[in-house]
Amino acid sequence: MFQQQRRGIDELGRTMLITALVLSVIGMIVSRTVGWLRIVTSLLSGVLLVLIVLRMFSKDYNKRYQENMKYLTYETAVKDWFRRTFRTKGAGKTYSAPRAKRGGKNPTWAELKQFKYLICPQCAQRLRVPRGKGRIRVTCTNCGNVFETRS
Repeated sequence: MFQQQRRGIDELGRTMLITALVLSVIGMIVSRTVGWLRIVTSLLSGVLLVLIVLRMFSKDYNKRYQENMKYLTYETAVKDWFRRTFRTKGAGKTYSAPRAKRGGKNPTWAELKQFKYLICPQCAQRLRVPRGKGRIRVTCTNCGNVFETRS
């Protein structure tokens, strides 16, 4: 069963809206040079906007939830690929990060001020490092992966 029954725009709808707006802007920019491209971009942005409205007012909450979760799975995979591919490499301070405290619960405000929470790009372990140390090299305690970040 669907856990949160709400209407409105979700992450997939937000991405579709941004894509429709970008296509509209591209259509306005190239309308003077390439006429057929303006028609294609306008048609695509219109279709996206209609789909957004249909998804927002749909009564099939479970199906919309499944669509959104599938989109989030793809989005996370792409973000992880970019994170692994384009992470910075180089010299820096080495810091062996402890696992985040509180047994998987969200950190308190005091902990957020004192520590920066990271996700290991290899095993997705949540790690914490002290804030204000500059550029540091972090070693994951779970898998031993070494990566650089700013604290």
